[in-house]
Amino acid sequence: MNENIISMTKIDKYYDDFHVLKNIDFSVKKGEIVVVCGPSGSGKSTLIRCINGLEEIDDGTILVDNIDIHASKKNLKEIRSEVGMVFQHFNLFPHLTILENITLAQNLVKKRSNDEAIKIAKELLEKVKLSDKADSYPGDLSGGQKQRVAIARSLAMKPKVILFDEPTSALDPETIGDVLSVMKDLAEENFTIVCVTHEMGFAKEVGDRIVFMDAGVIVEENSPEEFFNNPKSERAQKFLKEILTH
Repeated sequence: MNENIISMTKIDKYYDDFHVLKNIDFSVKKGEIVVVCGPSGSGKSTLIRCINGLEEIDDGTILVDNIDIHASKKNLKEIRSEVGMVFQHFNLFPHLTILENITLAQNLVKKRSNDEAIKIAKELLEKVKLSDKADSYPGDLSGGQKQRVAIARSLAMKPKVILFDEPTSALDPETIGDVLSVMKDLAEENFTIVCVTHEMGFAKEVGDRIVFMDAGVIVEENSPEEFFNNPKSERAQKFLKEILTH
């Protein structure tokens, strides 16, 4: 059995003529926290969207928990229930209360009873420090609160892996800290996390490994300490200089 919970081998992905991922080999071990960074348009978000089949690949193999996600539709459905995804723009249902947003997929996908789903939802709202918002609607919440609800909704599915796609980039600076705090708590609980982010402080503090992408390729990967103090590639050096001086 493969010790990696995620294995991507020789992945190619095109948008029409644009070669967005080029011969990517990428793996993540169980319990590892991998931060993917790089300039806009480097393929970071596409990379993690391929992991749960939100984007189809043109070539290569993706194994999640030793299941080939593109081998069959059944495999893809199974993986989607085990891989949580937290998006940049929350993707909450505006017409449902916060509690209903967190119980819906539990009922439909995990086939949990309503009582069990509500119990789990309330425990998770407490975890993300939003117990008082159960009966509110998304429109009543700040961006940071919505993102914490999105994290709770993802956790409700008891995922083996959680993917974060720039979870703080749409937030006001004041609310970013609350979201990062919840993510740090998850990191301490041994969740497997792959996070695309520009939050270099978070990457440095929480990541086990930094993966730097540019123009559809993985340029370098290293420990946070090595990546920030001694980036190997000229491209990473330039990126860090630009991002850390702004």
